[in-house]
Amino acid sequence: MSAALQAAPTLLRGPAASRLLTAAGINPRQYWLLVDLFSQLTERRDVLSQLGRDGIALKTVALLYAAFVGLFGLLMVAAQPSLTSYFTGFLFITVFILLSILLAETGNSLVNPVEALVLAHQPVNGATYSAAKLSHLLRIVFLLVPAINAAPAMLGLALNDSSWSYPLVHLLAGLAAGALTALFCCALFGWLLRFAPPGRLKAAGQIAEIAPWVGVILYRDLREFFAQWNVSGLLPEEAPARWGALAAAGFIAAAIVFLGLRSLSADFLVRASGIVRGGPVRRPRSRRLWFGKAIARRFGGQAARAGFEYAAIMMVRDWQFRRQMLPAMIALVGPAILAVRDFAASPFSDRFTIMHVLPHLLGVVGFWTCMLLPYGGDYKGIWLFLLAPGQALGRFAAGVYALLWLSFALIPNAVVLAIFPWYWGLPEAALFAAYSVAVSSLYLGLELRLIDGVPFGKQPLSSRTPFMMPVLIAGVLVIGIAIALQYILLFRAPAVLAAVSVLLGGAAWFATRSSLKAFEASIRYNLGLAIAESGDLYQEVDL
Repeated sequence: MSAALQAAPTLLRGPAASRLLTAAGINPRQYWLLVDLFSQLTERRDVLSQLGRDGIALKTVALLYAAFVGLFGLLMVAAQPSLTSYFTGFLFITVFILLSILLAETGNSLVNPVEALVLAHQPVNGATYSAAKLSHLLRIVFLLVPAINAAPAMLGLALNDSSWSYPLVHLLAGLAAGALTALFCCALFGWLLRFAPPGRLKAAGQIAEIAPWVGVILYRDLREFFAQWNVSGLLPEEAPARWGALAAAGFIAAAIVFLGLRSLSADFLVRASGIVRGGPVRRPRSRRLWFGKAIARRFGGQAARAGFEYAAIMMVRDWQFRRQMLPAMIALVGPAILAVRDFAASPFSDRFTIMHVLPHLLGVVGFWTCMLLPYGGDYKGIWLFLLAPGQALGRFAAGVYALLWLSFALIPNAVVLAIFPWYWGLPEAALFAAYSVAVSSLYLGLELRLIDGVPFGKQPLSSRTPFMMPVLIAGVLVIGIAIALQYILLFRAPAVLAAVSVLLGGAAWFATRSSLKAFEASIRYNLGLAIAESGDLYQEVDL
């Protein structure tokens, strides 16, 4: 096994592989130079890390998915479904997981190509650069697909209609589906490069990344919509004609993928400058003077206003933060749909409503935001904060907290208080809004400790994402217990709910004070590390 692993690089860089790359329009020598360059830059953290180039993170993700999918496979085998349903279900799971990962990885590689500006004046064609930049996708496919399908393939032997060859067929089909998914993701961004303006490509890439999740959330609505069209009735009834129509559809799909790949490799380096710089610079919108004065007066002066404005602008402009916030934004789609369908139901009635989840949902979104806030695409600009006076850092942290509190505690519940008195009555709406503000403020007061250092001052790391899955699962279980307890004990006794709201508000005040001090200390500590790192650039030479 070790001998085969040692011989693999020699075979991949040998004459046969070089001829294959040349036939695809890729310069073999430049390709391997770029692959080695990107690997070295990622290892030195000079470019944003990627899952396919981080071996530890990728192996951790593979083990997590293998455990979860294997457990699901045991449950499926216990239900004894048909072999076709079993095989199709796990093929769909494989494609969906790879789509959610590969779309993000392809977008991270192509729509923020800072290193491409250095190579734009070099004689490197677009096909060579694109192939080298996206080679890590194959590593994701060939590691994740066996991890996802190994246990289900072996468990499939316990089904009634299975045969001894089923595990091999299952794994080969999974690898084929994974390779086609990777090609589809690359072709999709090729079409985006062709038709989307360079300044709008980042936004288009983010829309493409959230499409699979939105499709899952809206699956029932989409199925009802397409059921009205009776697509099966449009197909011919004769078997040969039906197979011919399916073959034609497959040929058209293959042509679309091929043309997308051609578009991706054609002129990517030419557009790299426009992609990195984004759209035209707009003049900042004038903000009302009273709003800025209110932030400064309430949270600590102009330094607090600076923290508020800095975080508000960077949340919108930082591409890395925006794309990593997509899962939290998608999580709001389902509850929003349920809230619209069950708009007038009061949480104080005997039935369970989506409004019981609202305070905790705001806490989950705040958790995700605070977890991602230290990381950004322009992390090397942290040296600017070294010019700020040290006594202003605490008020700066208070300004960042002001933005988060307004976004995840005050404004959503103010909307509730403005709308729902028409349906529930003013006393119930006011009591619910007070309780929700207290709960979401307590969540945020505790979650401030997740902000390690200056916001947007660290490089995003792909290695930390896999380890958040157990934390999120545990958090969901704890929140589920809290929701059940509040539904049973609190909302059926308004007086008890009012007393608990006061207690939670006091706890939130003390937690916020403590967390703000910890936030300030983390900013000072990380700025001290930045000073130490900058000192390493200069070495004393003994002559």
